[in-house]
Parts: sequence; structure tokens; C-alpha cells
Amino acid sequence: MRSAAEAGPRPLKEVLLLYLDQNYLSGIVKRKDAFREVEATLRAAIARGAVAVPESEAHRLESAARPDLPLLALLRELSGGLTLPRERGAVERHCERRLEAVLERDFPERQARPSDRLDIRALAVALPRCRLVTCDAFMADVVRRTGLNVRFRCELFTGRRADVERLRRRLERLSTVRDAR
Repeated sequence: MRSAAEAGPRPLKEVLLLYLDQNYLSGIVKRKDAFREVEATLRAAIARGAVAVPESEAHRLESAARPDLPLLALLRELSGGLTLPRERGAVERHCERRLEAVLERDFPERQARPSDRLDIRALAVALPRCRLVTCDAFMADVVRRTGLNVRFRCELFTGRRADVERLRRRLERLSTVRDAR
């Protein structure tokens, strides 16, 4: 498998990476309206070389809980074998600590969910590498509170319809202007 770019500055001509979370993959597989539209636009952007969708360890772990949905098959088709690293370096560990600290500090009353730990690890690996990142609305709030989206110049997209449509429009712009950043 090909490995996605390491953390750090991204070259200007480097393809934009899009991290798709479980919610987006599930929406596409289930053929939900807004996600159907995103899928068509995403495939066009991939075909033009404007965006790439890497796989991560989190995808393998999360999809195991849903054997009824061909999430990994879809992801492998979209990724073309591109993967995010499994090992976490100093940058990823720092991101993880920042996300955990905000979660504990700003949401002390919130009952931790089993998926929180996996979401944090996935985001800690994706944020330094992927310019476009999908995640649930709660985790998007956590990321924004850390400022990691600003540090790594990431655009966050939740599974809410307005964000799904915003991602589709963003991908359309990439599909027509290859180096639109």
C-alpha cells in the first residue's frame, strides 16, 4: 500500500487529502440523498487527480462493527491503496493530547463513549496530513476548540446536511480547478 505524506508542510502541488469518517462512508454505502451527490462529485475529483482519500487503521476497526455494510470495499475503491501511517509520531501524540485535554476540560459532564478514543486517534493522524476532514459534529467542536484545524489548515465537515453539501461544493471546485486550495 502507498503511504500518505508524513506530517509537516505540504508541498503546493501535492494532491489534497480527504479523510472520510465512518459516517460519510456509511451515508455513501446506504445511498442517502446528500451523500449520493457527494459520492459522484468525489469520484470525479479523484479521477481528475484533485483529491485522494486515504485509508486508516480506524477505518478497519470501525468497519468491523458493521459487517453488513461494505464500508472497507468502498474505501479501498476510493483510496486506490493510499493509507495513513499506523504509527504515531511526536506530532500525532501532541494532537492526541490536545484533543483529550479539551474533551476533559470543556466537557467534564459528558459521558465518554467507546468511539471517542478511536475518533481522537484517527483525527490525530488525519489532521496533520489531510486538508479536508470529516467527523461528527461533537468531534468537530473539539477540534475547533484545540485550534488544530487552524494549525494544520484543515477544513472540517460534519455529517449534517449543510456540511455534506458544503463538502460537495468544495469538491466540485477542486474538480474544475485542479490546484484550487
